[in-house]
Amino acid sequence: MSASPSSNLESGDAPAGPAEEAAADAVALIQLSGLVRDTFTRVAERYELTPVQARMLCVLAERPRGMAELARLFGVGKANLTGLVDRAAQRQLVERSLVPGDRRAVQVVLTEDGRRSALAFHQTVVEELAALLAPLTPQARAGLRDSALAIADATGHTGAWPSRC
Repeated sequence: MSASPSSNLESGDAPAGPAEEAAADAVALIQLSGLVRDTFTRVAERYELTPVQARMLCVLAERPRGMAELARLFGVGKANLTGLVDRAAQRQLVERSLVPGDRRAVQVVLTEDGRRSALAFHQTVVEELAALLAPLTPQARAGLRDSALAIADATGHTGAWPSRC
């Protein structure tokens, strides 16, 4: 019986060929993405936020955004985004304001409570993710960083996530 790609990785053996290597790479990415997602979700819950609310606070921590831009960033329709913004506004995390120079346009801005929540959430996520990287050597961390940036660059996904969270 042959070993699966993940068991080859666990035993320290190199995958047997290109197909096995690709499968092992996919498993590693899926496992890593699950760890990051679970950490993000757990920290969001600690701050009484949904993961989407937490991401919105992180996006808005960089700068105010228009409703159309937020809808595009989140891949949702305006109705769904309106509900998300409404719930955050009810919690006094965000507010809507007019865009200077365009009386019809509305932007979403963090309130002081929203800014504090975004920064605290960001700090906690950074600390928890750093703890996941603790077993890696500095060289392995640099390699991971370089690899992640290369993948993001190659897929055009570099601006999809704010630097704040």
